[in-house]
Amino acid sequence: MNTTSIVKSTYPSKDFNAITQLGLKALNLAVTHAAALGPRLPQGMIEALSDDIEKLGDVVPGAKQARSEAVAATSAQNVALAQGYAQVRQMRAAIRRAQAPTDVKHAYGIGQKVYETSVRDVKAAIQQILDRAKENPAEAASLGIVQKDLDGLAAALVAITNADAVQEQKRASAPLTTQERNRMGNRILAAVARIEGAGRMEFAKDEANRASFEALGAGARKRKRVVG
Repeated sequence: MNTTSIVKSTYPSKDFNAITQLGLKALNLAVTHAAALGPRLPQGMIEALSDDIEKLGDVVPGAKQARSEAVAATSAQNVALAQGYAQVRQMRAAIRRAQAPTDVKHAYGIGQKVYETSVRDVKAAIQQILDRAKENPAEAASLGIVQKDLDGLAAALVAITNADAVQEQKRASAPLTTQERNRMGNRILAAVARIEGAGRMEFAKDEANRASFEALGAGARKRKRVVG
């Protein structure tokens, strides 16, 4: 929209239903009084307002969906991480129970702190066990480690890696989608304000017509922000 104001990406001062209704009212007034208001409004603003109102209906649910997908991706990552951590923890416990020599215990990561919510820690612990078992298959077998255990760890490593990649992508895209929604809402409010101001000046001596523009400024009460 061709205006001199800077459009913010923060949550708008009104909810999106109110923004849509205000935008439609302002657009109708601007079109009705196009000849009178045209010289007072930025070039192309009415067309841009109409476009924003139409798109807002798609952007608002899109932002909510992106946020929901980010939450779901985080949940999937947490599940994969918990399962991988559990396998590492139980395998380390079994190696200790097998009374493995100290150097062997260290080789399998026993004694190293692993934070169960850390992707880096859990992946490193899994990889360390897999590498040691691959390099020393007879030793792994003597500790009771079978191929099924190693396959399970390898699968957990892949699951954590994939879930982490998806989660990071969703987390990165969700704020951008939300910001797009917010900017669109703020652009509509800015256009409404310009139309209101233009109408107030144009119809300063015409109370009947001026009242419709003044009503745009009354709008709806500012609502508390709801993340979605």
